[in-house]
Amino acid sequence: MKNVLLVLMLIGFQMGFAQKIAYIEVDKILDKMPAFEMANNEIDAQIKLWDDEIDKKFDKIEELYQAYVVNESQMTDEQKKQKQDEIFDAEKQANELKDSKFGNEGELMKLQEQKLKPIYDQIYNKTEEIAAEKGYDYVFEKSAESSWIYTNPALNLTEEVIKALNL
Repeated sequence: MKNVLLVLMLIGFQMGFAQKIAYIEVDKILDKMPAFEMANNEIDAQIKLWDDEIDKKFDKIEELYQAYVVNESQMTDEQKKQKQDEIFDAEKQANELKDSKFGNEGELMKLQEQKLKPIYDQIYNKTEEIAAEKGYDYVFEKSAESSWIYTNPALNLTEEVIKALNL
């Protein structure tokens, strides 16, 4: 009798701490957001401009190198050293430019932050509103990279978020 009572108490205790969980699929929401597509197009256009600028720098380096190879036999040691330094400096500048645009703290990261963060904030704020309204304790993001084996479609808030965002 004591064991049965203990088991019932444990079950009741655990049920008192039951938590409501839901999930959203951010990719599906983003696919329906014109602002996201526009931001991505702007980012892609800027990337293209930066790529072209960097490619021109590396093309110039290749030209300098080819001119050096062709004329090397006619150069003095001092001229060789000067041309090699010119090539190395040009390569260093090109790599610095590439880093300043695409590095971990480069302009691309700043541009993505500027263009995409408000869109993600909008999604997360609406999700938070819906979760609070419906009494969910946790809302997870389900994506292709996540390791969810199974999710109950009844717990998917994606469509509600899409409707709340008027998409």
